[in-house]
Amino acid sequence: MIDISKKGWMVLRGNTPLHKIAAAENLPCCTLCAMWCLDVSDDVCEVSVTRYAGQDLDWWKEANVYDRGKPWSALEAAQQKLGGVIAYCAEVDDEAPALTPGRWHVIQRWRSLELNDKDIMEDDEVINGSYGHTYLAFAEEEGDAVTIIQSSIKKGYRVNEGGWSGNAGLKGFSVGVLTLPVLREV
Repeated sequence: MIDISKKGWMVLRGNTPLHKIAAAENLPCCTLCAMWCLDVSDDVCEVSVTRYAGQDLDWWKEANVYDRGKPWSALEAAQQKLGGVIAYCAEVDDEAPALTPGRWHVIQRWRSLELNDKDIMEDDEVINGSYGHTYLAFAEEEGDAVTIIQSSIKKGYRVNEGGWSGNAGLKGFSVGVLTLPVLREV
């Protein structure tokens, strides 16, 4: 059994390969999340992004949203590795999808997707002008405190602490939240 709640933090420690790469490079958001998933699920702990990608190139492409017709593939790839349940909101208004206390989440948000049927995410598409972001979130056991782990080409690796209430700053975005289990069978 993998204790995702504990191992998720362990692979982010300052001396781990993931942290060293993330701190040294301005990783794309999905790349950070994909590397985290591989370390938590498979103990990959490689020395470069290329070596992480080389573990399973087809999975890597899904985890990094290579297909415009599958904008939620980062969540689906993470779910394939770690399990969990995806909650979807076509457009956040007053309330963002809830986070589960004591759990890790992979969150993906998009602006200006072609939504088609707003009840399902499977037919959404990236169109000109669409943009998104994927990040990790750990919801504390008590209250609405959350730690966000993220990266971007512009801003690099960062860890932010704050709250998750109301629209959680996601108003107007299409949002998918993968809530990971505490334990995962190997």
